[in-house]
Amino acid sequence: MMKEKLLSVLIVLLTGLTAVAQDISKLKVLSDSAYQANTMYQTCNKYQKDAILFMDLVAETHPYYVKPERREEWFSKKVALLERCKSLETDEALADALNEVLGKLKDKHTCVTTTKQVKEATLAERKKLMEAGITSFAPDREHIMRPHATVYDYQIFPDKSICYLQFNKCANNPADPFPTFLDRMFAEMEAGNIKTLVVDVQYNGGGSDQYCSMLIEHLYPINKIKTFTAYTRLSNFMTEYFPNAVELKKNWEKEGHKDELYQEPANKIGDYQQPKLYEGQVVFVMGPKTFSSAGNLLTHARDNHFGTIIGTTSTFGPSHYGHVLAFRLPNTEVYGSVSCQFFARPDESKTDEPCMQPDIEVNLDDKDASWKFVIEKYGIKQ
Repeated sequence: MMKEKLLSVLIVLLTGLTAVAQDISKLKVLSDSAYQANTMYQTCNKYQKDAILFMDLVAETHPYYVKPERREEWFSKKVALLERCKSLETDEALADALNEVLGKLKDKHTCVTTTKQVKEATLAERKKLMEAGITSFAPDREHIMRPHATVYDYQIFPDKSICYLQFNKCANNPADPFPTFLDRMFAEMEAGNIKTLVVDVQYNGGGSDQYCSMLIEHLYPINKIKTFTAYTRLSNFMTEYFPNAVELKKNWEKEGHKDELYQEPANKIGDYQQPKLYEGQVVFVMGPKTFSSAGNLLTHARDNHFGTIIGTTSTFGPSHYGHVLAFRLPNTEVYGSVSCQFFARPDESKTDEPCMQPDIEVNLDDKDASWKFVIEKYGIKQ
């Protein structure tokens, strides 16, 4: 049981691979039907063939490459990539080559891998944690900021008036559903007159935004919150996953929008009962493994001015790519994912900022020292 819990935590930590770590047999296989009469393609080896299909997919699907000049730059790399693929001998070498050719594209959701690489990365992360002396993942009052073998859990320190929430994945634990978990936590905080909530997402590689929204509902008025603006690239591959988008794509093009990003309409708030808002101070802990939906949570906090962010400079972009489409290359065992949406952060004046700086920089490598900083800076004696 402990081994399974350990593995689940390690998978969360492997943020660059979790977007594509799923049942490979269920992934959409890229078609090469358009190349059946292409003599050059037919004479290529399997690595070259999959490299060609990968380049086509990224150029036609990813929002970054909606601009012609960017596609031209992207395809200028093809000759060198195909030459490199001539001498490849393993699927892992192809995956490395394709990830390298992505280059300056700042999107960890768009990547490729193999089953072997996922296993090796998992073992490497386990070894790294063991060498650091982290052998237990249970909630630990002595080493509170080390990773816990839970999706989420909290501890209250009444003598410091702090509630510490370790939020490791934006997902639901059926044994303790997130909505009831939050209700219980905030009720206990209210009963104990807890003045500070620490939300630690330094191990959170993402998941579903809806769970971040559930937390935000307790912290900020939903009818006042500024949120992301989503833009979709209505590609043919995207419509394979969402058949209902076929008509949307046709109508968009009829209006003269040839290969332009489609702005998704904002969600309207209907009948909604806002939970009682927490009125104490909120501190978010951001680390190098904070990504995706967890990054969105912090971006909402920053751009709506609720909470203080401590930790390290983000590895995610506050404006970012997402809504991943998983795929398999047909000639090898390489699989991956590609983004089809661009999300502009709530504060449009900062859309192009590549990362987020913490309000206070904290060295998270030393867990004991970072927790000591938290309690000394934000703890309140009762």
